[in-house]
Amino acid sequence: MPMSKLALGISLAAGTALAWPALVAPVQAVQDQPVTIGGVESVCTGVGSAKDNPAWSGYPVKLVFANTAGEDLAQVHVAITQGNRTVMETDCDAPWLLIKAPSGSYGVRATVGARTATANFSAAGSGQKTVTLMFPKQSASAQ
Repeated sequence: MPMSKLALGISLAAGTALAWPALVAPVQAVQDQPVTIGGVESVCTGVGSAKDNPAWSGYPVKLVFANTAGEDLAQVHVAITQGNRTVMETDCDAPWLLIKAPSGSYGVRATVGARTATANFSAAGSGQKTVTLMFPKQSASAQ
């Protein structure tokens, strides 16, 4: 019997180790599909005709990812915080992340490769607020 307990322990440890990345990894946003993460509804969009979906005007905050040359960026890792707590974390493969969050003040930290941009926004009031996160233009040698 001791051998079966050892085998069970090893199996549980291996299963936990395999599941761990899924527990801590951000949710990959599927383009043009709303998703709720940590109580914050979001949609990753901004490409093709889908960016003109009238439903997107119902999102009070539009995060725009661009470089200093005005070129849209995608493949962005986004973390939204309120106070010292991360409330949402995702990867977005389009230049906009639309947000519906409970009223309050938030911070956003976005990374593209080694480049990072940060901003603050409020999820209160009416209309859609656009928050542009500007990343330094990547040098030709870094591409």
